[in-house]
Amino acid sequence: MSNLATQTGENFSKCLPTNARGMIAYWLTVDNFRAGYPRYTALLSTHPSFHNFRAFKRLRLRLLLAKQDEIVVLENKLDEIDAAEQRAVFLGCMRRDANTARQGVLRDAKLAMSEYDDMIVQYRHTMALPASSQREVQNLRNWIGGTGSLDRSESSYLQYSSDLVNLSGSGDNFTTYIESAIEECLYWLEIMLARVSPGIQIGRLKATDDHNVLILGPMLQTICRVVMITVVTLVIMMPTIALLGIASSAGRVVASILSGAFFLSMVSFLTQARTIEVFAAGASYAAVLVVFIAPK
Repeated sequence: MSNLATQTGENFSKCLPTNARGMIAYWLTVDNFRAGYPRYTALLSTHPSFHNFRAFKRLRLRLLLAKQDEIVVLENKLDEIDAAEQRAVFLGCMRRDANTARQGVLRDAKLAMSEYDDMIVQYRHTMALPASSQREVQNLRNWIGGTGSLDRSESSYLQYSSDLVNLSGSGDNFTTYIESAIEECLYWLEIMLARVSPGIQIGRLKATDDHNVLILGPMLQTICRVVMITVVTLVIMMPTIALLGIASSAGRVVASILSGAFFLSMVSFLTQARTIEVFAAGASYAAVLVVFIAPK
């Protein structure tokens, strides 16, 4: 990554784009913001793949354990109060219960249980987020290292690779693989074409003038869709076409088993499909292949 000059004070205000009334326009690029968090957050806002943050799994679990133990203590205290109760009527009628100690414990338990339930829901929601791509995390490390925009201690969160989640990601491994491959291809294509026509850019999102930052625009999504449709079509249709050329029943059965195994492998490893969804996809695919297994 190249070093981006730090713009301060009057120089920074002069470089901001303005509209006809002289007001600062809303279409600011990354380079228009001052170095530091203003420029870093501008970079993060350019693409969902940059929205990587720590999940704090270990700390969340520690807090859950602490809250759980707090509830256990209250539960034990309530049992002790009930066991020591001298008036049985208080235990059988809440409306007539005049034991203030028990009422206080129940209030505390209600509050603690509500907080505990909220923490569990938040933990499940956070853990459902897809893990951050190592490629994109390394890109952010490179940008910070090249620009020096953030203090090392405050950018160290990117070093916790196993604890990073992407807030905007879909968790679709197949799409991630395709995007990474296309980015690599376009990056090297730009390098080769630059020898013929310097400054050429292919499908870049105009977010920064730094040529070392490659942020692909809507063209990337279009290419990914085309590649994904092509691959899925080949995976589904090629085995069925191949079965038409196999004469023996045994050969068609073996080919069908191998085709089904390959199809389910693609579904399992390239998507976030659950077990029941894998079974459903396999059953549907097997139903199609049965037609080709039947004797001609």
